Amino acid sequence: MVPLPAPLLAALADGDEVLVTSRAGAGMGTVRMSFAIAPPGVVYLLTNAFSRKALRWARDPWVRLTAPGSRLVAEAVVQRVMADELDPAAEAAVLARFPDAGAATREALRELLETGTHLLFRVEGRHD
Repeated sequence: MVPLPAPLLAALADGDEVLVTSRAGAGMGTVRMSFAIAPPGVVYLLTNAFSRKALRWARDPWVRLTAPGSRLVAEAVVQRVMADELDPAAEAAVLARFPDAGAATREALRELLETGTHLLFRVEGRHD
């Protein structure tokens, strides 16, 4: 895993949302999303499996994260994370951040991911 830039993570640490830009057809689309930060400096996003952004990310994993109200930006890639791929630190961060999305317990999170109603994505820095 490639960590995201430390200044961006620091700006996000006290916030509730991140701006996520992805390619949408011939242009770009930006949405505000709740997020979780986990070691080694990656962001996790939980979304409905049939959301437009989830469908876009399946075709093109490039995203740009922006801390709201700042100029702190990082280009990154999203990768879908299955229930059995979550390490304990990431799982704890996701559970702490998304209880209102139905992920209030470890079992509930796993159920969301295993049934495919929701998708969890890890956003990490680019390798280039």
